[in-house]
Amino acid sequence: MKIGFTGTRNGMLSMQRKKFDIDLDMVQEHSLDPFANEFHHGDCVGADADGHDVADEHNFHIVIHPPVKNDLRAWKDGDEVREPNTYFARNRNIVNETDILYACPPTDEELKKGGTWYTINYARKVGKPVRIFWPYGRVTHE
Repeated sequence: MKIGFTGTRNGMLSMQRKKFDIDLDMVQEHSLDPFANEFHHGDCVGADADGHDVADEHNFHIVIHPPVKNDLRAWKDGDEVREPNTYFARNRNIVNETDILYACPPTDEELKKGGTWYTINYARKVGKPVRIFWPYGRVTHE
């Protein structure tokens, strides 16, 4: 499975991270080939860095889609690194290259602005499944 990821630059809250960790563990446990599973993220501080660490603990093949601007970059080491791109183009590439989008938004309500919600809405627009790990432990799947 190829999982795309988007999340808040503030990082995951503890319940978000716990539910996310459990989910990635289940993906690996039920996979016919755990080494074929990929985790794609945008290499920014906060949730991207948190998600990278969890995916790395579960031995996912990690693909980094870095931004052209380095001010919020996390500089994580991945198995593959794509060419840097603008935030919105990079986020679309993450969605386009994966089977499902996992998202860790900053609040328990949908917002009209921000990169996380831009990416979620783009995935919805192109018909990609979205799994949202809300801040206080609720998980939804669209």
